[in-house]
Amino acid sequence: MSGRARIGIDVGGTFTDVVVAIDGTITHGKADTTAYDLRVGVANALEVVAQSISTSSAGLLGNADSVVYSTTVGTNALVEHKGPVLGLITTHGFEDTMLIGRGRNWADGLSIEARYDRGRAVRPEPLIPRQRVVGVRERMDSKGEVVLPLRDEEVLTQVQMLVDQGVRGFVVVLLYSYANPAHEQRIRDLIRAQYPDVYLGHMPVFLSSELSPQMGEYRRTMTCILDAFLRLETEEHLVALQDDLRTSGYSQPLLIAKCTGGASSTSRTRPIHLFGSGPVSGIVGAAALAGHYELPNVFLTDMGGTSFDLGLVLEGHERTYEYDPVIDRWRVQVPLVAHWSIGAGGGSIAHLQDGILKVGPQSAHSLPGPACYARGGEEPTVTDADVVLGYIDPDYFLGGRVRLDRDRAEAAVTDHIAKPLGVTAHEAAWSIKRLVDGMMGQEMYRIAAQMSGLDPREFVAFAYGGAGPVHAAGYSDAADVSRVATFDFGSVGCAFGTLSLDVAQTYERTHSDILFSAADGGTYRAEAIAPLNEAIEVLLAEARRDMEEEGFDLSALRFELEVLLRFGQQRHTLPIPLAAEPVRDLAQIELLVGRFVTAYGDAYGKGAVFLEAGVEVMGVRLSAVGEVAQPPGSGLSGPVEDTDPEPFGHRVAYWGFEHGERDTPVYRRDRLPSDLVLTGPALIESTDTVCVVPPGWTYYLDGRRVGWLERRKAER
Repeated sequence: MSGRARIGIDVGGTFTDVVVAIDGTITHGKADTTAYDLRVGVANALEVVAQSISTSSAGLLGNADSVVYSTTVGTNALVEHKGPVLGLITTHGFEDTMLIGRGRNWADGLSIEARYDRGRAVRPEPLIPRQRVVGVRERMDSKGEVVLPLRDEEVLTQVQMLVDQGVRGFVVVLLYSYANPAHEQRIRDLIRAQYPDVYLGHMPVFLSSELSPQMGEYRRTMTCILDAFLRLETEEHLVALQDDLRTSGYSQPLLIAKCTGGASSTSRTRPIHLFGSGPVSGIVGAAALAGHYELPNVFLTDMGGTSFDLGLVLEGHERTYEYDPVIDRWRVQVPLVAHWSIGAGGGSIAHLQDGILKVGPQSAHSLPGPACYARGGEEPTVTDADVVLGYIDPDYFLGGRVRLDRDRAEAAVTDHIAKPLGVTAHEAAWSIKRLVDGMMGQEMYRIAAQMSGLDPREFVAFAYGGAGPVHAAGYSDAADVSRVATFDFGSVGCAFGTLSLDVAQTYERTHSDILFSAADGGTYRAEAIAPLNEAIEVLLAEARRDMEEEGFDLSALRFELEVLLRFGQQRHTLPIPLAAEPVRDLAQIELLVGRFVTAYGDAYGKGAVFLEAGVEVMGVRLSAVGEVAQPPGSGLSGPVEDTDPEPFGHRVAYWGFEHGERDTPVYRRDRLPSDLVLTGPALIESTDTVCVVPPGWTYYLDGRRVGWLERRKAER
């Protein structure tokens, strides 16, 4: 290795991906995700990449300036409700907040299909059962004034009641604590005095005023519970991983990719930020790539082994935050970059339900895996269907490192699908492919319509994931998208995206006030300036403290401030950018309100603007960004040697009921010359994926080594 390395790691449900950038050259590899200990899969994937550049994993890590890590650790614990025994302390009278939830709490986190089946819908099982929720008599008002003082004796009695039930950690969520945290802080002091650090019985205390100082009791409660529930397993895993990396020679801080769109050290990362960090990394990386081609609107599609993840780049920006995000089955207060996921991946299991073909959401994962893996899996998956159709070469899966068993794949498809339906194995496999492609395409179309209001035909799709290029033409066609970009590193696109993440911290705080009043002909309120400046300064102080501890020169940071505004008494807010500095005069308030009116009209139509209701500020959001060098915009550096435009070979592949079986040319992507145009049907093989070019589509490899799938208009 001639230069210093930057390493990105993404742990998925089936594979663990690693991308290494050295002197503008991208190298990547993958290994099976080891659910029993994710560190094993990480070590294996690092070794695969190291061998490809003629070094060892220790040599690679010893030469690394940074390692950015994205992981699903904690997801299984949440799904299975396997976590620490926690107790919740809240304001007396609000003990059932978690159980009541929001009006639509029964539907949160469910698939669209499940939402329609209301008769069978049930609310999620609480992470903290009702018997471990206690109330204390105290009350703050909405301005933070003490209405009812907290009594120490009652707190100690309730704490002892929880300890007697085996509680090993406390979540404290009091009413209006975001306006005045004094009572929450007093409860923590009492617990720490009762169970000090020197005792084995020391118990962590999580305060909502520190974790999520925002209005909304239910969402604030769930944010704190999820964070506390995941902390133990997350912390143990990341600490152990850091130890492994240091033992192997890595000397820098481990950076953690976050769902907020940035990365930070473990000491400045909350467990809840790990959810969706992989897809969000892919979105951020896609936005950087889209900038190279001046593409304003992009679908980021990532079809891996377990799921199909989808993100949007709109007008060149990836940071479209979800207004009311859901993690698993609960609404939370986290500035989550919007992304969506459905159970459609290479490992998704095909089955018959009342004689009707279904695909997913159940997955074979990496163990036992699809039937063709010959690891004990017997049910047919999407990957098995792709093998039967001839798209995947069983002898060249992962560049030949893994040999697939075509006979097992065909037997699984035949026994479970083809025979019961009275069709051939090819027809059954084609039906599996068409169904899963349609599911993904429908999701793309729905998200485009709901989240952007744009016609899907105005988008270009980026195909990530090992199964992405295999199905890209199929799901893009179903979404009416006619242009798809594929990349040499596309099968590890989310790991590549981690290298695009700046070190960033995002802070939010509730601040409620009226900026514009419609009374007396409409006035801008000068008295709103000082409280708004105070809220901004609180966030700036937190950001400066954290980023200084991350090792950044404060003068080199970029601060991005958004003020959350709405018309009077509305529920939804719009984030409006504002300079990250104190508001000086009334003219700035007037300018801020004007920007809100313009943004509201653009989003909902000019006729929806209703200044007569007044304009309210409901919160402030600050991002502190320390920029890092971006990875190169292509998968290779320099020209390709020994190019060959001729097929590497031919393989019989099935192309549907209309075209049937065809002797199809097979090309090796790393041998193709740039500016080459191929007409489908064709198969473009890489070591870790296959770009399937169906009849009616063309494939063009440009000078940056990006492969473009395009649908020919004549075929529509």
